Amino acid sequence: MTFVLNRFAPVVIGVSFLSGCYTTTNVVTVKPLRTKYPVSASAQYVDANGDIVTDEHYDVVESFQFEKRVEVRIHEEDETMLQLEADLDRILAEHRGDALTQVSIAGTDYDPGSHSSAATWKLMGWTFGLMGAATLGLGLAVDEEPRTILLTMGGVFLGVGVASYLLSGVTNDPAVWSLQVNGNVVKRSNGVAAPVAAAEPGE
Repeated sequence: MTFVLNRFAPVVIGVSFLSGCYTTTNVVTVKPLRTKYPVSASAQYVDANGDIVTDEHYDVVESFQFEKRVEVRIHEEDETMLQLEADLDRILAEHRGDALTQVSIAGTDYDPGSHSSAATWKLMGWTFGLMGAATLGLGLAVDEEPRTILLTMGGVFLGVGVASYLLSGVTNDPAVWSLQVNGNVVKRSNGVAAPVAAAEPGE
């Protein structure tokens, strides 16, 4: 099972040619669960004998829910292997169940971290930096009285641009996705009909 968690953050400063966007992407993979008990996404499961156990043959002992947090540095791509076995083992042992059914995973929340602020500082850095460089170039090109004013303004703009760009690297709180895991702990019932035998291949 794989989730592609993607966050697109547009930031616009001034007119459209100063706009920019940054993307944070995280691919979350749930590997095949290595458990000694059945884990099923449906209301049925296959027991150790290969028989199909339906909801008529077990009781729901407890419904469970827990969250997993997935982090990735802003403006980057990453891949995360989601580990669920430890939590599922604990839940099954706590309620003394035989299997887990109707297990599902869903994204519930996104915290952008410093995503927007970092993008804004970076765009400000480029904007003021370019303005400062252009103003300094203009000041160096003239020999008249405005030269000193242009050089001063260019230096200020360039300084603000450099400082803003550096701040974009400091605001680096990671983006966080919250994934919610739900399901039921079930236990085989006593005194009910035998479970359905699993069909052989080709039947």
